[in-house]
Amino acid sequence: MRRVRVSTSALLAAALLALVAMPRVAAAQALPSAKELMDRHDAAVGGRAALDKHSSIRRVGSMNIAAMGMQGQVEMMQDKSGRYVQKIQLGPVGDVQQGFDGKTAWVVQPGMGPMIVEGDQAKEMQRQGDFFGSLHDPSNYASAETVELADFEGRKCYKVKLVRKAGGEGYEFFDAATGLTAGVVRDVESPMGKVTSTQVVSDYKDFDGVKMPTKILVKNGQFDVQMSFTDVEFDKVDSNAFALPDAVKALVKP
Repeated sequence: MRRVRVSTSALLAAALLALVAMPRVAAAQALPSAKELMDRHDAAVGGRAALDKHSSIRRVGSMNIAAMGMQGQVEMMQDKSGRYVQKIQLGPVGDVQQGFDGKTAWVVQPGMGPMIVEGDQAKEMQRQGDFFGSLHDPSNYASAETVELADFEGRKCYKVKLVRKAGGEGYEFFDAATGLTAGVVRDVESPMGKVTSTQVVSDYKDFDGVKMPTKILVKNGQFDVQMSFTDVEFDKVDSNAFALPDAVKALVKP
């Protein structure tokens, strides 16, 4: 019988290759599933039960666009039915308002006046009005997949690719240390067309059992918008706050 001699160096090389490969396999196996990450975040912020106790949310804070030398105040309101209003006061520049009353998405801004928003941009505004939008309902996604452990804005985060059934896809980043959402990168519809938006959220604080980020940084490739919220209150928004402004009502087709 013929014997094949294998040198000690060859055996050593094979052993080293196996050792090098082991951490890679282990790392791939160690990635948590998208569902595990979403469930961990939802539990950390209080879950649906914490939000279900309330009928509306009002957030007040400041906004800064450093590249344009603009500062102002921001107010955001949502209710459980999905209605949404955002008001931004920019001093001499004027006020910017936008909202969704359950049927009509609209915008009023300086120099352009009132507008009815339709199509993908309207869907985007409707999404902003989702009272439970900070949570992850599996029925909203066509697919959800953990891609890798990556660096995101100075934090180690699990990168998850999400494809929505309603249309659109993007990446959500979950802080590996806290389990909380650290940000989202996706294409959004805007008055300037489709743009890639990076939203970074941080400084989570507890408000009546609901943990929410108090700092939001939005990057759209042209300038950054920094929002810092100082006050969050529940169940104090009057239903009339979501009514269409008169200038917008005039544009609604009977």
